[in-house]
Amino acid sequence: MHMVEVSVYPTEPDTSALIAFINSLTTERGARPLSDHLWLDLQRGGSPGFVSVRTAGAAGTIAAAQISAANHESALEVVVGSHIDSDLFVTPTRLARDAAETAIDAFRGAGGGPLTIWVDDDEVGATLAEVSVEHGLALERSLYEMRVSLPLDHRATVATRPFVPGIDDADWVQVNNRAFADHGEQGGWTLDTLALRQTEPWFDADGFRIHDIGGRIAAFCWTKVHEPHDGHSSDRPTAIDQIGEIYVIAVDPQFHGRGLGKQLTLAGLDSIADRGITTATLYVDGDNAAAVSLYRSLGFMIHRTRRAFGGQIHP
Repeated sequence: MHMVEVSVYPTEPDTSALIAFINSLTTERGARPLSDHLWLDLQRGGSPGFVSVRTAGAAGTIAAAQISAANHESALEVVVGSHIDSDLFVTPTRLARDAAETAIDAFRGAGGGPLTIWVDDDEVGATLAEVSVEHGLALERSLYEMRVSLPLDHRATVATRPFVPGIDDADWVQVNNRAFADHGEQGGWTLDTLALRQTEPWFDADGFRIHDIGGRIAAFCWTKVHEPHDGHSSDRPTAIDQIGEIYVIAVDPQFHGRGLGKQLTLAGLDSIADRGITTATLYVDGDNAAAVSLYRSLGFMIHRTRRAFGGQIHP
């Protein structure tokens, strides 16, 4: 048998157990199985609208589901552990279904609202897609992870500078929110949202490239370096082991049509390559044909695809 614990307002032990579970899987898999927005929300114990589901066996947490509020909607992600005791008589897909159903029921009980469920291309993802459709959610987005080898044979031709914490914060939030006004996760940021990212160990202001026009931020490319997670190696990671990500890139709508999207992409890739990192990654909506075409022209290829099912969950 397995036990499902639902925490709409999680206690500190609940939160600690879930954080430990995610950290363990991060070390094992080489990447964190929870998006930044949900991860930061979990670390601070949950903002309004937070739903946490923890599935535990005798050896501890074996699956989790989380719902966190974003810009105009809430997002649900499910994480299933790699090692499940055989005496529990459950499969990863069963665990995923139970966790997702429990989270959706709790979300509905709290009033419901617009919800997006993120699905990967595997058996667990297929189960979550089924659950999504059963609850009236429809496929809304396909998100490509694209990768390219570095360095490229050409560099940016516009000047950029590092982001300056404490000086650029308010202006950057305004530009970001104008650029992503209709985006579910990246829009609607506050100074607190930005401040949380700046406390993350990966934050590097020098890799956060800003392009100014007339003394104001016109475009930016925020990069992030993913360190390899190797639970059995004591060797220091090298730049070859690392992957650099174009984390967020945007042009203020007032400055569209000047080719700044390509130039800031190149500036971000230059910043990554200048640190000796030989692989870059980014995420882009599959229906953003212009952006996908731009990234392909720079050598990016699709590495994997995530899908988002969205719609209204009624009370």
